Amino acid sequence: MKGLIVSDTHGWTREIQALKDQYKGTVDFMIHCGDSELNPDQKEMEGFIAVEGNCDLPGAYPNEAVKVIDGTTFLVAHGHLLGVRQSPARLCYRAQEAGAQIVCFGHTHFAGTFQEQGMVVINPGSLRLPRNYQEGTYVLLDLDPGENHVQVSYFTLDGTPVDAFTKTFSLNRK
Repeated sequence: MKGLIVSDTHGWTREIQALKDQYKGTVDFMIHCGDSELNPDQKEMEGFIAVEGNCDLPGAYPNEAVKVIDGTTFLVAHGHLLGVRQSPARLCYRAQEAGAQIVCFGHTHFAGTFQEQGMVVINPGSLRLPRNYQEGTYVLLDLDPGENHVQVSYFTLDGTPVDAFTKTFSLNRK
């Protein structure tokens, strides 16, 4: 199972649509971790599991989404309401409450992935305004539920792999 994960696109439409077109038919799901600054009914947002960021129109999206995809529970949140700039602790506590194995968030504009108490926690970074890489990044997630492995691969907008951020984890299934 494959997924596309983006965050903090801050009004970009052409770039989001280009990614959707590039991966059409090759990804099983798409996640936007907030701050799209687009309306949910815009064609660029069609098909995304999307949450509200601090720069989005209030009430346009839910604050978080808990989705089971092919037997794996995902928590998607922007992170601003959970204090992720200070620490990921509240985000991880919320994910534990939700029974999530994979957590996707944004807000910090810092790309990176780590594992906490068996959960894989992913920040795809910001496509438009990255803070820890010179170019905007997004994630392709490759999940093998049968093998309990998840690979989190980072790419720049032009499709160049960012090997420094790419990691593989064993997924904790309770």
